[in-house]
Amino acid sequence: MANAELNENQLGRARNAAYRYLSLRPRSRAEVERKLTEKEFPPAVIQTVLAGLDRLGYVNDREFAGLWARSRVRLRGFGRRRIEQELRSRGVSRDIIHETLAGLFADSSEAEVARKEAQKKLKALERFEPCVRRRRLAGHLERKGFSSDIITAIIRDMHSLQQ
Repeated sequence: MANAELNENQLGRARNAAYRYLSLRPRSRAEVERKLTEKEFPPAVIQTVLAGLDRLGYVNDREFAGLWARSRVRLRGFGRRRIEQELRSRGVSRDIIHETLAGLFADSSEAEVARKEAQKKLKALERFEPCVRRRRLAGHLERKGFSSDIITAIIRDMHSLQQ
C-alpha cells in the first residue's frame, strides 16, 4: 500500500512539474522528458506522464515543430538550416523536421526571407566599404541559417553593395 501511495504521489508531482513546464511555452516531447529526468523522477513515472500528456494533446512534436519554425522565420528571419538545427536540439525527429520545413518554405520562399533579412542588415552596414559589406552580410545570413547558394544570389543581386 505504501509503495502504491508513493508511486501515486510521484506521479502527481511529475504531472504538476510537466504542466508547469508546458505552461511557459510549447515544448517537444523530448524537452519534457529531459526536464522530468533532471528532476529525478523514475523512468516509469516519466513515461506514464508523457503518455497522459500525449492523450490530452499537450505534447505533439509535429505541432510544436510547426509553431517553432513559423515563429523563427517570422520573428527572427531564420533559414532552413538554423531551424533544423534548433529543432534537432529540442529532440524533434528528422522526419517531422523535414515535413515541417517542406511545408513552411512551400508557403514563403526561403530566398524571400533571406532577402528581407539582407535588406534589414544592409541599413546597418551602409558606412562600410562594399567588400566589407559583402563579407559581413554573408556572415550574417550564414548565421541565420541560409544556404550558400541563396547567400551568393542575394549578394550578387544587391545593388547597394556596388555603391
